[in-house]
Amino acid sequence: MQDKKLVLGLPNGSLFEPTVGLLERVGITVKASGRNFVADIKGADIFKKALIMRPQDVPEAIADGVIDAGICGWDCVAEAELAEKVVKIAELPYGRNSRRPVWVVIFGKGKELFDEEWTLVAAEYPNLAKRFFKKAKIRFSHGTTEAKVAYDRYNYGVGVVESGRSLADNGLNILNILLVSPTVLVAREQSPEVEYFGRLLKGGFEAENYRLIKMDVNRRDKEKILAILPAIQSPTVNRLANGNYAIETVAKKDEAVDLIFQLQKLGAKGILAQEINILL
Repeated sequence: MQDKKLVLGLPNGSLFEPTVGLLERVGITVKASGRNFVADIKGADIFKKALIMRPQDVPEAIADGVIDAGICGWDCVAEAELAEKVVKIAELPYGRNSRRPVWVVIFGKGKELFDEEWTLVAAEYPNLAKRFFKKAKIRFSHGTTEAKVAYDRYNYGVGVVESGRSLADNGLNILNILLVSPTVLVAREQSPEVEYFGRLLKGGFEAENYRLIKMDVNRRDKEKILAILPAIQSPTVNRLANGNYAIETVAKKDEAVDLIFQLQKLGAKGILAQEINILL
């Protein structure tokens, strides 16, 4: 066990529930009391506690030494212009409502994109907007940016999209993609403990694609069953007291049912298919 325990930053809002669910899947429990923004962490001795905060505040909290690692969108790091002061440990394939990264985009009513002195831009990401617009007037937008462009208050908007449906519903088009933003685990430094934690989280997602298949196999059927079994490395085979075998293997989720049908035909008994929490 390390001498100094770490403080983990967790995003509030729409990312909070899927993040806590991921941690629970890999055996880590986060418990917060009421509106308290300090939470206990059980199941991972490397962490002292968790601080629940706006995802936009995670990169700055790392840079200031308030937390040692945190989970947020990469857009938060890019907008804060802190990419050189935090280390990206792992990209995590989940977002607010899907398993895809979000996009920070420029959108508008038409098909053309002008950068002129008369151009007015409502930007949820003003720093990212400034990387594209050199002449336009950029104003910070706290939200509902689509409406500001749809009502003709602004020529363009800069905001985050996951499916793009809200833009389409308001008659708006994506004109430029400024940033593809996955959810990330970032840290102050690339320590072994944080690296292992990142692998653990990615292993939780990887496990969703597989099933653990267990079965009892008569000794005369063993070799023909082993011949069709997939495995990450090699199936696990144990001798039973009656001379038969207990065999375990890992199969892709979308191939598990067909595999079970084949195993039944070849004589396997007591077949059990289980979900896996972590696959490293």
